[in-house]
Amino acid sequence: MAEIPADTQLGQSDDKANLPPDYYTCKASHAFDQWFACLTVGSQLRSYYRYGQKSSCGKHWSKFKMCMGMKLRSEESGKAIMEEFRNKEEAKRSSLPNVMDVWTRREKVSSNESAGTVNKESETSIF
Repeated sequence: MAEIPADTQLGQSDDKANLPPDYYTCKASHAFDQWFACLTVGSQLRSYYRYGQKSSCGKHWSKFKMCMGMKLRSEESGKAIMEEFRNKEEAKRSSLPNVMDVWTRREKVSSNESAGTVNKESETSIF
């Protein structure tokens, strides 16, 4: 799929003119490949290791079904379906835990870090 501008990914820009030309397209073969890759042993083991359960691959299957359904519709209808699908996925993704829930951005840099100096008490020598 095409790369989406960073400000669009974060929801900071609602300007649809900045979207790549193939933003509203869906390749069924690519969606099928993603679904099939999710079903492989390696992917299932990774899911079991990370989350403690096997992956259902439901999001990939629903994307494949949506892509197949878009082939039967007009271009305008297909764009509406794709936009609705992307909005649902983005809402689901933003509701899940995120790295931003753990880390907070530091607004002020300490004087030691900005000057590049190191605290001498924290240095240890191995010799």
